[in-house]
Amino acid sequence: MVRKEKSAATAFVESAERVEWVEVVLRDGQRYQGNVIRNPIRKTGSIVNAVDETRYDFPLDDVQSVKRVDDPRLEVDEPSNAHLS
Repeated sequence: MVRKEKSAATAFVESAERVEWVEVVLRDGQRYQGNVIRNPIRKTGSIVNAVDETRYDFPLDDVQSVKRVDDPRLEVDEPSNAHLS
């Protein structure tokens, strides 16, 4: 049996699937943030951003890098100090 090695892009996206919120940078410089879904059969990925209600599909080979970023859904506003005046 011949085993194919994974491309770096595929490895990036696979690891991103395990992380809640990531930023995907494509080779052309475009950046997308959200949750990653990978389709290994079609060799594509999707990044879904629930905050902006967007989805972007991309070929796995177009991925330059993937990094974990803070999830904007978890950011809490600072409490107001207006009552202290």
